[in-house]
Amino acid sequence: MRLFHRLLLPILLFSLSAGCLLPASSTLPDTPKDATISTNVEAKLAEDQQGGLTGIIVTTEGGTVTLTGTVHKAERKARAAELARQVTGVRRVKNDLEIRADPAP
Repeated sequence: MRLFHRLLLPILLFSLSAGCLLPASSTLPDTPKDATISTNVEAKLAEDQQGGLTGIIVTTEGGTVTLTGTVHKAERKARAAELARQVTGVRRVKNDLEIRADPAP
């Protein structure tokens, strides 16, 4: 019986300390995966009432959204970044959109 008590204490202490070794990320709330963020940003851009945000390529890595492609006005470029920032899980927006005016008729 005495041997049992001597072994029980170290086993309990080891078990309790093992719980402290869990990665910190296991206690963080779930954040959307990059693919989900990209899909949600694309949907947000498509829903925009002002239009002109189709054909934008959205990629996400580690919560950083990169917007590439072309738009016709500087206002549209700024609007795309603004909408992307509204999506849950977006940490940063890298706006690489190019402004290309419509060709003259």
